[in-house]
Formats: sequence, structure tokens, C-alpha cells
Amino acid sequence: MSELASTLENIVGAEHLLADDEARPYTVDGVVPKVVAFPGSVEEVSAVLAACSEAKAAVVPWGAGVHMGLGGIPKRADVILGLGRLNRALDHEPGDMTSTVQAGMVLSDYQKHLGRQGQFLGLDPPGAGRATVGGILAANASGPRRLRYGTARDQLIGLQVVNPDGTVTKGGAKVVKNVTGYDTNKLYVGSLGTLGVIVEATFRLYPIPACERTWVAAFSTAAKARRVAAKILDSPLVPSALELLNEAAAREVSRRVGVTSEVHGVVLAVAVASVPEAVEAQIRTAQAMAGEADEHEVLVGQSHEEFWSAVGDFDPGSASAVVLKAGVLLDQTAEAMEFGERLAAGHGLHVAVISEAGTGILRFHFRANEGADGTTRLAEVVEPLRAFALHAKGSLVVLHAPATVKKRVDVWGPPGKGFALMRGLKEQLDPGRILNPGRFVGGL
Repeated sequence: MSELASTLENIVGAEHLLADDEARPYTVDGVVPKVVAFPGSVEEVSAVLAACSEAKAAVVPWGAGVHMGLGGIPKRADVILGLGRLNRALDHEPGDMTSTVQAGMVLSDYQKHLGRQGQFLGLDPPGAGRATVGGILAANASGPRRLRYGTARDQLIGLQVVNPDGTVTKGGAKVVKNVTGYDTNKLYVGSLGTLGVIVEATFRLYPIPACERTWVAAFSTAAKARRVAAKILDSPLVPSALELLNEAAAREVSRRVGVTSEVHGVVLAVAVASVPEAVEAQIRTAQAMAGEADEHEVLVGQSHEEFWSAVGDFDPGSASAVVLKAGVLLDQTAEAMEFGERLAAGHGLHVAVISEAGTGILRFHFRANEGADGTTRLAEVVEPLRAFALHAKGSLVVLHAPATVKKRVDVWGPPGKGFALMRGLKEQLDPGRILNPGRFVGGL
């Protein structure tokens, strides 16, 4: 065992440390760590980072591993910092509608805790049943409910972070109306753990709606479905989610929720939440807009829950899949979906596409035929789709891809005009470049 491993063992205890071959399950894009440490307190996280900083060892924060596919191949990964033991809800003030939670708590467990007081956090990112709060914040991951409740960054009001040198900082407060000074919390959200390690977060909460229902409709083309979505967005309706699914995605979701009937065309799904009378009225209004729909139905109760669970946690079931996230102008979503389908067909690939029709975000799940090595073909779809997104005033990033594909593509795309500022922040907050080196935009 190395000197650093011995030091970390003294901090977290032998039962909470893996070294050498035992660390292999925590390999990141083919880079095998030397040590995996699981601290059980903020103080232990601080001590681990201080030791790694002194040893100039690269540290990769790890919650549950759900979002580890995001980011470039790390330049080094000497130590995996596992945060799964920091898994408690620390505070809940139902009257103030705020709560504080440790970063290693799984989101679904946190939602159950909040639900006992009739409240919830308005986040439903992919992998919500496995992803930790800290991992979700680090990736700024979101799901269908983003339309109504915003992103993780929007709902965060306080943060505790351990810096690369082991010092601990706090920002924000435990009340919603806290607007004094710079809101430095937001720097860490979406930074992929490259600026500091999130250990605790405070959120604003929402009351659980009395009633929720979903209206789903099938259309022969993405353009027709998009037109109805545009009508809904321009109407007085207040959907909590508004999604477009291409035929491949709709069939996979139907399979997961146990629907045996064949799905044809593009599916538009509209979720509404309020008191029962308002929900009924909004569903009727949405139905009245569906003149071009081939078929439609209303999902209630368990079918409603299962549908959105399948959409939010969509996974085509292939570890070799390439998942791309594009953001385009709203009126370009249908064209982007169809472009992705043509691109897949031209490369002999399958693609399932889910679009947030109210935000312009699309997720493309590309995969090769079962058993086929599609590395080259999967890599070749990235830049054409990125070019389309850039032309549509948007962007594209790789959410997940095998290391063999990542070696051939730029997972983030052009850094943009703000890169000098990002690089300056990295130099100020992590001058030793020990946190997740090479994983963020521009190789930061």
C-alpha cells in the first residue's frame, strides 16, 4: 500500500478504503484509480482532500456513479472520493419550505423523506432512483419537470463545499429570500466537481400537488406534434412537463410500462398538476388542441407515475450507447429530431430521441446493432449533429459514451467566449489542478 493510501486509511478507516485491484470497479473511462476512499463526515472529506493536495494526487468525486459518463477522459484519477456515506437529510423546515441534505443521499430517498411532510424537490433527472444529490448538482442534471420548476441551480439556496486544499466554505442560507452579496453557490452547480466537492445543499421546496394527470397523443410527424406543443405553450395552460418522443423512444417507454399495443409516430406527452378541477379543465383544453392527433389518451394514478419514471430515467439498455444532449431554439426541435433520425439511418444505427418541447433540449440515444462494434459509426454522428445544433443557435455535449468513442470526439464542443473566465476560476479555486483534471470544458 502506498504512503498516500496509508494516510487515507488512517482518516476513513480500513473498512472504508479500497486499494489496488479492489479499486478497479471505480475505473473512469478506462483510467484505473489507485485508491477509493469513503469518508463519513465533512471533516473526513476535508482531511482526505488536504492529504491529496499535499501529495499532488488527482481526485475524482463519486456519488453513485450515475453521471460519471459525463465529461472528458480524466488526465489522472489517483483517488476516487466516494461520498455515499454522507447520506442524511439534515434539516427540513416545512413552514419555510426549505431543507438541507448531505450530498451522498440518493434523490429518491430524499423525496420520500420530504414527502412525509407533503413536500418535494422539483427535480426528476435521469437515474433519480440511484443518483445522489451531490452528483445531480455537479452535473446540473434535470428532467421533464424542468419546464415548471427549473434546474437544480434554480432551486438551490445554500451550499457547503470542501475546497481542493481541504478548507470548508459555505454559501447562501436556509431561507428562500436571501439575496445579499454574490450568489457563489451557482459556480459549483454543473462544474463536474472541478472547483470543489459539494458536501451539503439547501433547497427550496414545493407542495405535492393534490392531483396529477398526463395526456399523451400520437402524431404522424414530429412537425405536427411540435405544432400542438407550441399551441400549449402559447395557451394559459401550465404544464409541469411537455415532452416529445420519437417512435423508437415511445416504443421503449411503452415496453417499460407494460403497454402491449404498437406505438406509431411521434408522441407528445403533457403532464399537469393542480387541484382536481383545474387538472380536468387543463386536460380538456389540451385535448381540444389535438386536431392532428392520430390517437390520444389520459394517464392517471400508477400509469401516470410509471410513464414519467420511464421517460425521466430513459435507458436503451446498452452500455455501448452514445447519449448526446442538444439544445436548440424551440421551433427547431422537430427538425433536430428528424435530422438525428436521418443521421442514424445513414450510419446504420438506432436512435431514440426525447425532447423537452418547452425548453429546446433533446437527448439522442444512439446505439449499434446488438453484438456489432459500432465505435466508428457512433463517433461519426457527433460532429454532424453538433453542427446542426450550432447552426440552430444551440450546443451539443456528450452525456455518455464508451472511452473508445470519447477518444475520437470532443465531448464538450467549442468552449465559447466564457472560457477565459472558467479557466481563471479553475486557477483560483484549484491551482494544483487536482480535482477531476481533464474532465471539464476545454480540458479543465
